[in-house]
Amino acid sequence: MDEKLNPLRLVLLTVLIGYFAFLFTRPQPEEPLVTQVPAPATTPAPTATTPAPANCLGQITQVAQGVNEIRLTITGSAERILVYTDQGNITAATPEVGSGGEYRIRTPGPATAVQLDDCPVLNLR
Repeated sequence: MDEKLNPLRLVLLTVLIGYFAFLFTRPQPEEPLVTQVPAPATTPAPTATTPAPANCLGQITQVAQGVNEIRLTITGSAERILVYTDQGNITAATPEVGSGGEYRIRTPGPATAVQLDDCPVLNLR
């Protein structure tokens, strides 16, 4: 056999090196738009007699909570969901965390309250 590199082997080797270089240098996908926000100073707990503000277009109909996530069912529309926890607060853009009225947000700990846009805060304790 010929001791020199066959041109086909050289091309295959170059393609493999290029492929692995692409895998290791491509940018990693970003996490959903979730940011930490400061807690509100004092937000009164909503009551059955408290009407929703005029700019409140969504309403939380169901909440399911795990240790490190919260799942919401929402009617209407909302652009962002604020989740309050003892470890920090999270703001999530609704198109990034769900669709069709069902949303799932990862949290650093159990949620204590949740809020849609500028709607009243829903206390979970």
